[in-house]
Amino acid sequence: MELLKDLIKNKKCLKLICGAGNENVNEIEKLVYVFSKSGFNVFDVCAKLDVVNAAKNGLRRSCCEGYICVSVGIQSDIHVSKAVINKQKCNMCFKCYDVCPHNAIFEEDNKLMTDEKNCLGCMRCLEICDKKAIIFENKYKAPYTMLLPLISENIDYVEFHCSSDKKDEIIENWHNIKSIYHGMLGICLDRSKLGDDSIINLLKEMIKDNEDYSIVLQTDGRPMSGNNDDYKSTLQTVAFAELIRNENLPVNILLSGGTNSKSTQLAKETGIEVNGAALGSYARKLVEEYINNDNFFEDENLQNTAINKAKELADNLLKYLN
Repeated sequence: MELLKDLIKNKKCLKLICGAGNENVNEIEKLVYVFSKSGFNVFDVCAKLDVVNAAKNGLRRSCCEGYICVSVGIQSDIHVSKAVINKQKCNMCFKCYDVCPHNAIFEEDNKLMTDEKNCLGCMRCLEICDKKAIIFENKYKAPYTMLLPLISENIDYVEFHCSSDKKDEIIENWHNIKSIYHGMLGICLDRSKLGDDSIINLLKEMIKDNEDYSIVLQTDGRPMSGNNDDYKSTLQTVAFAELIRNENLPVNILLSGGTNSKSTQLAKETGIEVNGAALGSYARKLVEEYINNDNFFEDENLQNTAINKAKELADNLLKYLN
């Protein structure tokens, strides 16, 4: 854990978010392999044993050092919801299919279906469906319950997603997590449910019993929105980081939510000190066409192309962190 602490302290932390709801073990192994070879050093996955093992397999293949972070959340966290299509209401317009960023919707027997293991809970399909044919089923399990089978698996880092206005639920789950896990801890928050004053008060309550700078705060500007590589997409995460820095809270900060190749540059140019960046949608999209190939691990050219694209991203992010 000391090496991980040093990475964060020295502002060299690059985290790949595989997706807190992503249960596609084949994809996760490939993602971890590619991005660990490229300079990313922390890999955020859902709290399931087969997924954690897939991430470890990716690290073994790459022969690179990396750290496994598992994400857990409260009941209202969107990452624990999965899309379901009502086949009686669906008119097969394929709008949901076209908008899904993670190939979680497919056609079978002239019907549109969802693949639960690929669904990340982004709700873009729900927003675009004119027929109200899509619902989201909550697959919530308490963080304590999710973590118990993983404690003995040498995970390096646990991140708690707690964007909610239910403070009592947040604090109860946070204490439960801390009672069973004693490694690196992170908090992921966005500003959708709480005002700035409430966020600051909540964070003060959560970190008050912890050593200064032992907690990593992921400032989730616009969750799951990093599809565009521009400053506007990443503006909210930097603005959120500024809020935390202005309050002088003793936490390390990772930019997330709308992060792209411009994220650390924008933080640097606006004078906002951060310890690293966590990239999800943008990074995964960058290598999607290569890792989706069934022959990926047999085709060295595919691997090198994906690694080079990811390395260009990593190098650019690190340039503005140092």
